[in-house]
Amino acid sequence: MIAFDNLKLPKPLLAALEEQQIHTPTAIQHKAIPSILSGRDVIGIAQTGTGKTLTYLLPLIRELKYSDQRAPRALILVPTRELATQVASEIEELTSHMFTRVLTVYGGTNMNTQKKSVHEGCDILVGTPGRVYDLGMTRILRFNSIKKLVIDECDEMLNLGFRPQIQRIIDQLPTKRQNLLFSATITEEVKLLAREYFANPEMIEAAPTGTPLEQIRQVAYAASNFLTKYNFLRYFFEQHENARAFVFTRSKRYADLVFEKLEQDFPNRFGVIHSNKSQNNRLRMVADFKNGQLQGLIATDLVARGIDIEDVSHVINFDIPEEPEGYMHRIGRTGRKTNEGTTISLIQGEQRHLFASIEKYMNQTVPVENLPDPVEQTTQLIPDEEAPSIHDAPTVSPQQHVIGEGEKNAQSKKDKKKINYRPHEKVKRKKFKRKTKRK
Repeated sequence: MIAFDNLKLPKPLLAALEEQQIHTPTAIQHKAIPSILSGRDVIGIAQTGTGKTLTYLLPLIRELKYSDQRAPRALILVPTRELATQVASEIEELTSHMFTRVLTVYGGTNMNTQKKSVHEGCDILVGTPGRVYDLGMTRILRFNSIKKLVIDECDEMLNLGFRPQIQRIIDQLPTKRQNLLFSATITEEVKLLAREYFANPEMIEAAPTGTPLEQIRQVAYAASNFLTKYNFLRYFFEQHENARAFVFTRSKRYADLVFEKLEQDFPNRFGVIHSNKSQNNRLRMVADFKNGQLQGLIATDLVARGIDIEDVSHVINFDIPEEPEGYMHRIGRTGRKTNEGTTISLIQGEQRHLFASIEKYMNQTVPVENLPDPVEQTTQLIPDEEAPSIHDAPTVSPQQHVIGEGEKNAQSKKDKKKINYRPHEKVKRKKFKRKTKRK
């Protein structure tokens, strides 16, 4: 007997869950779905990888009756293009035995094409706040039929500065609607948004048991610089040819540098993904990683959320994130559902305090060990790590000043007008007499 039977889901949904071999609700699903089905506004707090997406999709699809109207009846806001694509893909899988139209909209693509798709109609609209708001301003996207609003990864959207767009979108929605908000953390900004727009919401938080931390082995190594960390990376993939990994870096430049070196040592086995890459490139990288054509992805925190790939065996923090929440989102890419995973963090000396904050946040200690003996440790630095040379600093001409001279050092107006010529440049100036008319 499928455990989801107790949630009174329709047979087509249960069949889709069975095809995906999803039988038992997770903690957040077990707690939140009955409340959502009751029609209440709900705020769900749970770490990534705990099944938040299904938590709101299952009741949303269950309540969605067939209609051929053009205007969407459910709106799902997400922070990134990758998560928008991921959510839409899950909807399509869940509605494989139903007739449900889903449309995804996000920036970085042709808006006219999306306007045409919106005009053709959909039941569920999934999009990033910026593009959804832009389409609403064209009047082609109508919000008057929205009955369900979902704000997914709310803390991340607010961190990215989407609060104004979210507020403007909500202001255009019908007053009578159900609001669902899901977030990994309950920050003051998240609370403020909920207080302003939600009607007596129920706060539901997943219990600590069953969180990804219990299924993830965490390892940390001390590494002094970029090249030493890369030497470990090369050693690791030489020893683990079947590992499927995310490698997270601090910046787009570092992601490109790591990818370039991996491409030399392991041709065509890795991809790179960050905000400077085109949308088509990013989607292709994720697709190639999912279907096994790539062994791993080098990425920035852009994809720390929302990319649901079940068989990721390792997450490698080439650089430590600035915030503990960022660490949790990264490691949530492995150890998903019932799978186990491993996280490896490479820590430079100045990043020890960041890792200490992460340990405090998790209430868990991860010993920092020395690198394995075969890993070559070097003192050589890449240009980005070197301190700027004094000769690279801009030259600033000091002002002339003589102690005790005071304002005598200031040039007079006469001095400012004076032009110094070299001897060979001196020219004779003609004197002009003013001509006066004789009376």
